Formats: sequence, structure tokens, C-alpha cells
Amino acid sequence: MSFNDTFQLKEPKDSENEDCCVICGNKLVNLKIGYNKKEQLYRYECTNCDAIYVISENTKRRERVLLQGKARNWPEYLMKTFKFPFAAIVIETNDREFFDPEYDGPRLHETVKVLEVFYSMNYGVEALVRKGRRTYVQILSFLEALDANNSKELENYKRWRDKYWASDFIIALTQTKEKR
Repeated sequence: MSFNDTFQLKEPKDSENEDCCVICGNKLVNLKIGYNKKEQLYRYECTNCDAIYVISENTKRRERVLLQGKARNWPEYLMKTFKFPFAAIVIETNDREFFDPEYDGPRLHETVKVLEVFYSMNYGVEALVRKGRRTYVQILSFLEALDANNSKELENYKRWRDKYWASDFIIALTQTKEKR
């Protein structure tokens, strides 16, 4: 099957809806894309992680078939690729800051030191951060790394999370309702 037909991708209105690699979160502009008009299939090749996958546009729900590569365990992958510790800025606020006036943890636009990352059922990946002499847990996608290497990996994770990640907590609730 060839993927040589001409096509035009729709520009997303905002960065949240921007397509990216289903494995590594690499930007759409960095992917090699082919199209088969007869079958209405797009073929994506990622130059970052070498994944190859096909997406069907025939159905109401976009179906993806992974031809090469495997799903990424983000906490494990980030623990291997990040250079710890690293400095980051808090770019989004969390509820604790708003509802607890005595909260002394990281606040919006403060610099923290990221010590490690781990999986969270509700938030995907969280980070253990240091502010002063104390450590806190912060949602990883609420941070922006200050160095180039960590920044690229963090941005890829955030792009992938915004597009493809679903909370285990939400999935569990949905499945419970379906069983009733």
C-alpha cells in the first residue's frame, strides 16, 4: 500500500489540539506523513523515536495502528533521560496554593529544583521538587525546565499528555459506570 497521495493537514486553532507523535510527543512538523486517499489512511513516521503508525479517517473515532515502536513508560523514560537535578519554573498554579493561605510550597513563577519523577494515577507524572530546604510534590506538566535538554523532553511529554493521556482515575470511574 502506498502513501503518496497529496493531502493538506488542518492547522490546529490552539497548541492543545496540536497533533504529535503518539509515542514520544514530537511535534507534527517533525513527522514524515504520507496519505492514501483510497483507504483514507495517514501514515506517520517519527524522526525522534522511529515509531511508525497509521491513522484511519474513515470512522467517527480516529483509529491508530502502531506498526513500529512501543508505548512509552513516561516516568521510567524521563528518569533515564532527564539530567537530575535540574532547575525549573512553576508555570501553572495548583489548588493547594489557592485554597490554603498557609501553603509554603512552590508558587507560580518560582524556581524549583527537580530531584526525580514518578507515576501518579491522577496526574500522569509528578516531580519531587526542592524549594529551599524542603521537598514538595508538583505535577510535572506544571513545570518548565530551564536547560535545553530537559526542556525538549519535558515539552514532548507535555504535548503527548495533552493529546493522548487519560487519567487512570477517570478510566476506572468510567469503567465502573459501564458495568452497572
